[in-house]
Parts: sequence; structure tokens; C-alpha cells
Amino acid sequence: MLEQLLHLLFPNVCVLCRQLLLPSEKGCCSSCMTDFDPFNNSLEAEQVLRHVITSNFGETFRFERGWCRYQFHKKSPLQHAIHAMKYEGLFTLGTMFGRQLGEWMLSCGDIGDIECIVPVPLHHLKKIERSYNQSEKIAEGIGKTLQKPVMPELLVRKRYTVSQTGLSAAERKKNPEGAFYVAKSVTVRHVLLVDDIVTTGSTLAAAASALLQTGVEKVSFAALALAVKE
Repeated sequence: MLEQLLHLLFPNVCVLCRQLLLPSEKGCCSSCMTDFDPFNNSLEAEQVLRHVITSNFGETFRFERGWCRYQFHKKSPLQHAIHAMKYEGLFTLGTMFGRQLGEWMLSCGDIGDIECIVPVPLHHLKKIERSYNQSEKIAEGIGKTLQKPVMPELLVRKRYTVSQTGLSAAERKKNPEGAFYVAKSVTVRHVLLVDDIVTTGSTLAAAASALLQTGVEKVSFAALALAVKE
């Protein structure tokens, strides 16, 4: 509560170092962001993401492309920034991170025939609690950069799932199974599915499965960060 009040009273300071932001900065200053741990290139990030997915779901689970900007470490500056984005009301951080991720995707080469962007949804009760979905904010930033429509209404989380934080790998894999359904008729062939952090890939896999079962031909993944084993 105190953190939220401080951000309301002093919205133009960095969430990490509390220094004044430049007009071009949103939520987190450029200096603090140098302490994040980015992937060297998109190929490295995609290879690590594919390894995570196939390790947990086997070689038969396929996705088209994958982009992750940062490697996630516990107790890191990035974790503090993501916590502020998710729980302290700083949804503008999500849009900023999304724009950065979209710019990085474009700088790494062709993004293929992606037609729309779908954020991993929150259960409606959890969205009421937070007032927004951080993955939707990231998706909006990506959409503005890639000039692709964002369709949050396409996918719905039908079951309230506990937070993945603190769960074992097996529990993380099982937790979101069957939690999603497609809410409307699908007319797009290639969807970019967006989440904030990938750990085991179980949430993305469950959401992608729901899309693929109802007419979507290809699903690609984009996430702000990918958790690394330490």
C-alpha cells in the first residue's frame, strides 16, 4: 500500500532507484535497466525457450516462434520492476516493456505472418483484484510497435488458478491445465501469445492448446522474461 501511495504522489521517479525520470522514460530509468540481464540475441532466447517447453511437454508440442527479452533471476532489479508492474499499480511499466519487446522483435528480423496478439488472460476475479492484466499491458505495447491488433477477448481463463510462485515444477505444469477456452469464433491463423514471465512454460502451453484446438493454425510466444535455473 505504501509503495502504491508513493507512486501516486511521485509518478515521475524510477521504481527502483527513486531518481527523477527523464521525459522519455516510463516507470524505470535507463540506468537501472542496464542491471537487467538481456539475452544476447533472439536465436539464443528462442533456443532456451524451446528447450524449456520440450523438456516439460515433449517434442510433439510445437510452437512457431518464440521471443523473450530478459533472463529472470530471483531478487534481481528486474524482479522488483515486474513486482511493481503486477502488484503496485504501475501498469505503464507493462506498456513500456511491451514496446521494448516489440522493437527488439523487429530488430531481430522477420516476425512472420502473425495476425494478432493475445495476452494470457487473468481470471476475472483476479483481474478485479488487480484492476488490470499485466500481460495485456505488455501485449498493448507490442501491438503498438508491431502495428498488430491486440485481442484480449479471444481467450478466457475459466478456472481460478493459484499463483505459480512457490509451486514445484510438477505443480506448475498441472496448475493451468484446462484453465482456458476460446470465447469467440476464430478467424485468424497465426496468434502471438504474450505472458510476462516464463518458468516451465505451462501457462503458455495450456493457453496455446486452447487456441490450437479451435481453429488457430500457428501460435508464437512472446514474454518479457524467461526464468533461468540458478
